[in-house]
Amino acid sequence: MARWHGNGEAKAIGVVLVLAAILDATSAGFPEHRAIDVGYNGYQNFQPVVSHHRPIVVEEPRKKSEQDFSKIPGIPGVDYPIFHKVPPTSFSCAHVPYAPGMYANVETGCQAYHVCHDGREGHQGASFLCTNGTLFNQHEFACDWWYNVNCADAPSLYSLNLDPTKNPFVPKKKPEEESQPHQDKFKIAIF
Repeated sequence: MARWHGNGEAKAIGVVLVLAAILDATSAGFPEHRAIDVGYNGYQNFQPVVSHHRPIVVEEPRKKSEQDFSKIPGIPGVDYPIFHKVPPTSFSCAHVPYAPGMYANVETGCQAYHVCHDGREGHQGASFLCTNGTLFNQHEFACDWWYNVNCADAPSLYSLNLDPTKNPFVPKKKPEEESQPHQDKFKIAIF
């Protein structure tokens, strides 16, 4: 039986050499993984890489450069705004008279509106966008054709959120609760 004589440094070097040889021998059977920079060229990778050399890429469908506004009366961008997402504005739920409530954003020409409630969605509340050709009608609490909405009047109508019959976020009593509130007190059992 062979014994190691000498200092501990020689033993450590020997152990390292043996481990390196084992590691080299076991890694020889595995393919080499290389990262290849394919660059971004307007394509989205929707499928997983099936080879170690090149991913499968699928071309993104081209977006229409122009929308068909022929079915909407009026001139887009003149008679009504044409936002495709809610733009950043200075609207804040901190400046509205009542929460919960729905509020037209006059900075977007009333195409955007905000639902202010308990603050979960941040200082602007939950933001929504009416479809092109429609604006948020603060009097009706709904999107309506642009020619039915006077956006400049919206801030003066914010107080409608205080009216429980108008505000869709105020809990309503069930019809049976409103019609006979004392009905439970006078029930008679007949056998």
